[in-house]
Amino acid sequence: MGKSIRADRDVPMKMRDGVTLRADIFRPDDNEKHPAVVVRTPYDKGPSTRSEFFSPIEAAFAGYAVIIQDTRGRFASEGEWTAGAPEGPDGYDTIENIAAEPWCDGNVGMAGASYLGRNQWQAALENPPHLKAIAPHVIGAGRLGESRRAGMIGLEGAVSWSGAMAFDTLNKMAQQGKDVRQMLNTVRNALDNIEETCEFLPLKDLPFLQIEGLSEGFMRRLSDADLQGIESEEDIWWPYEKMEVACMHSSGWYDMSPGDQFRNFLAMREKGGSPVAREGQHVLLGPWVHGSRLHNLVGGMNFGRFATAGGSFATPRHIAFFDKYLRGIDSPYLVPIRYFVMGRNRWKNAETWPLPETEWQRFYLRSRGHANSLTGDGILSREEPGTESPDIYVYNPHFPVPSRGGRINPDMNIPAGPLDQTLIEARDDVLCYTTPELTQEMEVTGPLMLHLFASTSTRDTDFHVRLVDVYPNGRAINVAEGCIRARYRKSILKPEMVTPGEINEYLIDMSSTSIVFGKGHRIRIHIGSSDFPRFDRNMNTGNAFGEDAVGILAMQTIFHQADHVSYIDFPVIPY
Repeated sequence: MGKSIRADRDVPMKMRDGVTLRADIFRPDDNEKHPAVVVRTPYDKGPSTRSEFFSPIEAAFAGYAVIIQDTRGRFASEGEWTAGAPEGPDGYDTIENIAAEPWCDGNVGMAGASYLGRNQWQAALENPPHLKAIAPHVIGAGRLGESRRAGMIGLEGAVSWSGAMAFDTLNKMAQQGKDVRQMLNTVRNALDNIEETCEFLPLKDLPFLQIEGLSEGFMRRLSDADLQGIESEEDIWWPYEKMEVACMHSSGWYDMSPGDQFRNFLAMREKGGSPVAREGQHVLLGPWVHGSRLHNLVGGMNFGRFATAGGSFATPRHIAFFDKYLRGIDSPYLVPIRYFVMGRNRWKNAETWPLPETEWQRFYLRSRGHANSLTGDGILSREEPGTESPDIYVYNPHFPVPSRGGRINPDMNIPAGPLDQTLIEARDDVLCYTTPELTQEMEVTGPLMLHLFASTSTRDTDFHVRLVDVYPNGRAINVAEGCIRARYRKSILKPEMVTPGEINEYLIDMSSTSIVFGKGHRIRIHIGSSDFPRFDRNMNTGNAFGEDAVGILAMQTIFHQADHVSYIDFPVIPY
């Protein structure tokens, strides 16, 4: 007789303060004890069964009890929900409740993507006795994501996310007898016309923000409120020394924070609070965007059959991870680092990051002073510049460079991933630095950091950069990216306005990637000052977020000369 699983819906669990949270539970229908994996979500527990990083149904058939719980105040669970509220105590109580069930053998893990990954870190930091392993997908390192640490505010994502989260809030208000019809229409109109919504100035007066129960959470995501309580730069990160569990860090090269997976991996290896935590670290990185669906068709690219959920063996690798740390069963599926090389469209294994065989090759930004657009004279060269004229462009916040793909959340119906950038690079306010055609293929695998010397005519401004793969037919596909808000160039905690005209060095973290640039391709770095509406446009005034109805022009000067060398070091992997 074949295996069967049992599904129980809306199972109540009481938290320490008496609030009842509810979960759906999938487990083998055999009256035996099994290890458990907990998923805690604010997005409605029903759809969470469809995750392709870790399939709850497959895990149940593999002998696990999988618990998918609505977090406090969401959907079937009681209590009040506030965006960004601490989830650690409820995570602790849920884990210990599960461990005490007669069908659980006392070994508990956690899984889930994005906000669900944040929930895992917060629960693990409470050190529940029965939690042995977590598998956070597509989540950053600590309290801030990569772009947020650069001072950037994700406008389009915040509007979309806040709107999507509003429906359950408004539904609960309606159940209490409140008339929410006008509020529902406002939210729907905002989401149906997301770019127009983001265009509204000043942002602090956005009608979307005036809705009861929404404005506080929305503005928390679009302000420096997330920095409150952080006393030092070190406090931005997870307190790794308090973590005592094994971790499987998984993400995609086109997720918002792929580099943070390696940061978490390396920091846990060094600082983890137990031998298991230091030795039990694993990474899975594919050619994917943010979310739980793992496809070969990403943006405008087809990464081949090995990029799919089945081709990547994502769920079997996660089950192998839980087998090891919840059951003590080793598996060849489980390696320290498993990553996908784009361009070659194959998987590789590694022991650490960057790869030990990395050859760092420095490429310099150079031109004769006219690198504006893809038809300009900007070059990306191995030869160090001497005396060269800088490049100048004017950034107009009322005519920002539009967002096109990249590391953004497609769950909000926003185009994400690798897309042709030629329309963007045709603009005069985008500088392009391009290599000659490659005479042989070149693999770039590892972290990327652009050293940019620049000045601006204003007190504050932004710089956005992208690494681009230029095909022989001219198609320009974005590979990696980074950004920085000038006032945060030295510290996210201690902003410092720019002196107009002063040359500053900006270290722009472009995260990590793995790609083979083909023979006949060219490699390009392009630079602008906006990526809108993905990020809020800097109005160049130095005022607080959302205050300005009118911005000012910024004259941006990019230097590449002997005393101000702008460059990037590529982590090249030899044949």
